[in-house]
Amino acid sequence: MALMVTNPTINYSFVKEAKSKFRSWIDDLLITSWKACQDTDVLIESPSSICGIHIAEKLQIPYFRAFTMPWSRTRAYPHAFMVPDQKLGGAYNYMTFVAFEAGYWKGTAQQINRWRVEDLGLPKTNLANMKQANVPFLYNMSPVVFPPPVDFPEWVTVTGYWFLDEGVTYDPPKALTDFIKKAKDDGKKLVYIGFGSIVVSDPAKLTRAICKAVVEADVRCIMNKGWSDRLGTKTGVEVEIPPEVYNAGAVPHDWLFPQLDAAVHHGGSGTTGASLKFGLPTIIKPFFGDQKFYANRVDDMGCGVGLKDLNYKTLAKALKDVTTDARIIAQAKVVGEKIRSENGVQKAIETIYTQMEYAHRLSLSKSIGIQLPEENDVEDSAMENFEDSWLLV
Repeated sequence: MALMVTNPTINYSFVKEAKSKFRSWIDDLLITSWKACQDTDVLIESPSSICGIHIAEKLQIPYFRAFTMPWSRTRAYPHAFMVPDQKLGGAYNYMTFVAFEAGYWKGTAQQINRWRVEDLGLPKTNLANMKQANVPFLYNMSPVVFPPPVDFPEWVTVTGYWFLDEGVTYDPPKALTDFIKKAKDDGKKLVYIGFGSIVVSDPAKLTRAICKAVVEADVRCIMNKGWSDRLGTKTGVEVEIPPEVYNAGAVPHDWLFPQLDAAVHHGGSGTTGASLKFGLPTIIKPFFGDQKFYANRVDDMGCGVGLKDLNYKTLAKALKDVTTDARIIAQAKVVGEKIRSENGVQKAIETIYTQMEYAHRLSLSKSIGIQLPEENDVEDSAMENFEDSWLLV
């Protein structure tokens, strides 16, 4: 995480540092994954795990990918790790996926091919032979948040979120329920602020900025202070928390969020999905990876605010906006209603069974030469005639 925070976009320095830090870890990942997948009938994995497509080829089993951010080539969105500050159009968006695939493979190809030969008994491979663009893909995001682009092939499906129901068994401390009750009795807007377990250079400064912004915006806050100082020097300074802020730590989203008026977080896919599911106006301060993509989506949907810089002034203004702007509040409710009407898990199950035979044939094709449909090439003909503005979401 420290590597990602210090390199918020994928660039040469990121790749170089990642190779030096994770070479031995990747070797271990490949070996242990192969052992773990013995006697597997179907393999579903995050594409960032790099090994499943090769294991499925060896075992000749159906293989699916599932992920929480854009990973399939499209002109509609850029790759989640290569989101620019301004929209640059369909050609740029498509290029980011090609560039990322090439860079990701270049950084791991030597280790993967050695593992294929020595452990799997397979020949060396390359990007063309892996046929990654043909793999059936499940995106566990709402089509409201991630509308399926028109240039996605038929084997790529946006299913809806796969939510966990954790709040059913949660027993909240009395201090937390008392804080929530007092905020409502006082007629104050109640917000959640949490940035997961991100690492920052000065966590005390971040905590002070949040507390000051909460007081400035005249709201009450339930804070999940998970950020750490692994990037900087430990100061040992404890920040005094004002009475307007309750430091709750981790609380199940599905228990807490229905009782709130807004949420502030880092823009992780799960947290974004949870805040939008319950119709909360959402403020996202991205730090790395797909978080910038989700900050842009919240802005584009009109149900929240994406923050480029986080200080007490910008946060205080954003808190006031999302708790008082009728347009943002109304749009967040509409988004929430749509997401709650979906059943992402059921859609995923149906898709897996529908695509099972195709996924199986794809794994078989790499050794016995079955002819499969090529990657969707529509953009090379008719798609060129469309305006980029029509393709952008």
